[in-house]
Amino acid sequence: MPRRITDPTGAIWEVTPSGRRTQYGSDEVSLEFLRVGEGAREQRFARFSPRGAKAVEIALEDATDASLLNLLTQTQPAWTSPDGGYGRSA
Repeated sequence: MPRRITDPTGAIWEVTPSGRRTQYGSDEVSLEFLRVGEGAREQRFARFSPRGAKAVEIALEDATDASLLNLLTQTQPAWTSPDGGYGRSA
């Protein structure tokens, strides 16, 4: 189930595991940030190193909104990311 966070501008983002594995296995995973609601659709990706639980879904559930918002500032657009297949967002 996706997590929803709201950035300081009021935009709502859904955060989910992207499904892409990194070379570090369960020590690092790729997360997809998808802006939902009004306005242009935006898809971004970031690497996430779970603390505590190594199961991605549990680690994402345990992450605080503040830590996910901080991670959002470090994301890259889908068209520049191998996680997004270097595809432009629609």
